[in-house]
Amino acid sequence: MKKAALLAALLAAGAGYVFLQTNPPRPNLPGFMPGGALLYLETPDFTHLLQDWDSSQVKTEWLASADYAAFSRSNLFSKLHDVYTQYGQAAGFAPDLAGVIGMAGTNSALALYDIHDVQFLYVTRMPDAVLAKSPLWALRDRFQQRQAGGVSFYLRSDPASKRTVAFASTRGYLLVATRDDLVAQALELLAGTSLPSIAADRWYRESTAAAASPGELRLVMNLELLVKNEYFRSYWIQRNASQVRRYWAAVADVTRASDAITENRVFLRSSDAAASAQPATTAPISSLAALAPPDAGFYRATPVADAGAASALIIEKLIAPQAQAGRDERIAPWAASPDIHAGTEADLETRIDEQPLPADTGLAGATAAIRGVIEKTGARGELLVESSAPASGPFVEMHAAIVLDAAQDWDAGAVRSALSGAAGRLWTTSQLGAEWAGAAAGSHTVERFNGLGTLLLVANGRRLFLANDAGLIAAVLDRTAVQPAAGGLSYAAASRHAREHADFVRLTTALDFTVPAQNTGFARFAPGDGAPPFFSGNMASLSGVLSNVSEIRVTSRDQGALTFETVVYRLGR
Repeated sequence: MKKAALLAALLAAGAGYVFLQTNPPRPNLPGFMPGGALLYLETPDFTHLLQDWDSSQVKTEWLASADYAAFSRSNLFSKLHDVYTQYGQAAGFAPDLAGVIGMAGTNSALALYDIHDVQFLYVTRMPDAVLAKSPLWALRDRFQQRQAGGVSFYLRSDPASKRTVAFASTRGYLLVATRDDLVAQALELLAGTSLPSIAADRWYRESTAAAASPGELRLVMNLELLVKNEYFRSYWIQRNASQVRRYWAAVADVTRASDAITENRVFLRSSDAAASAQPATTAPISSLAALAPPDAGFYRATPVADAGAASALIIEKLIAPQAQAGRDERIAPWAASPDIHAGTEADLETRIDEQPLPADTGLAGATAAIRGVIEKTGARGELLVESSAPASGPFVEMHAAIVLDAAQDWDAGAVRSALSGAAGRLWTTSQLGAEWAGAAAGSHTVERFNGLGTLLLVANGRRLFLANDAGLIAAVLDRTAVQPAAGGLSYAAASRHAREHADFVRLTTALDFTVPAQNTGFARFAPGDGAPPFFSGNMASLSGVLSNVSEIRVTSRDQGALTFETVVYRLGR
């Protein structure tokens, strides 16, 4: 018996040794990188990721899309291409995707230190035999040779652009950087010198400690420095720097499966935001999210932090959608001065021989009436559900439903009065005589107000259901007995791209048509610079490229100074 136990122990030890030999521990790549980066990206197999992208249908469709054609004409694309060309001149060659794949090893990481000059350090595990076949290694004789950490590295600069490329190879790793000091410091760190590294930076250390095990791709962000960077604020497409400023660090891990891509994020709230944060929400976000029909195009469940915002949402989605103000991004903004009342080109149509019309106060009054009811009842959470539906001709209807959950029962009479008053302010005067009428819908009584539009209302205890479509509100009411998912969520949302794609294309196609002056029919809008039509060509093509993403689902929960967020991209054409 003892011999059998000893033999089993020896076999287990041998199996463990073989496993460690074939599956080496994840290298300490952040420990090789100098500190002070803006973000850090790491993957255990960079070559595999690039090869998957190169052979994917999404890549083929993206490069052939009108959206890519429009992007290739953009200012951002031009600037990135210039940077790519300049670094190619500094290196002596400009690698295409195949060339990048040739220099992509297994365990790889990239740290970005400057946005404007695109200064980075790239480290990848690569056998010497593979490196010897790369164009970069073949051109090393054209580079200056220096030393750091007892290892030679190579440096070359382009006098015209003042761009620099530096690289080194040691211990089975290839290091490539846009500054010689980054390579030098990395070599010193590899040699065991005590220098500040990304692994020792607080933003990296605390964010990764709060996260689960790394995914197939990990992005760690120094949000405190990123938000202070003017180029981040200028080029960040979300334009939400004020929201990002609430957090000082974050990490996102991406994992792929055959039917989904999952992204797990952790955000670390800044000290100021943590001090002013409200206690954990008591809003039943999970219960509200469970009310969303499985075939709805979009839903979003959030706490009600401001009654004014909740009332404005009701006005916008159900009573009187408001046009969003915008400006042509190709025109530089003008600097306003309180001492100079200069006009703009917009004033050329302003009459000076008549008194200006009084400001329309209907919207403010309508919003105030609904806000008063919401404040009095103490709304805690709201659910917005939306779906599109084809209408007559080229048009698309937008159906919406809103559910408000409150701390006490809703006063149906007060809600009815506020809604009809709001509709009376914002709909045509001929509809002011419209009255509420009730109709049964299952076990609920749905009250309907018909005017220029339609309002549907159900006050069911602490929940208030509002909608502009009978089918949608019935679908929401049918789910009142559905059990919510476990977990105290602070946010839940989903967008079902597969459902909405056809109506989106229909809508964008209609937007790119205009009626000629003689009213003889529709004419296609064609931009003068040869670019594709913005809506039906540019935006619709992007939706087509991403048609493999059938649904995007987001859930978020707060835990002390941390926010945990999960994004699931469901795949399937």
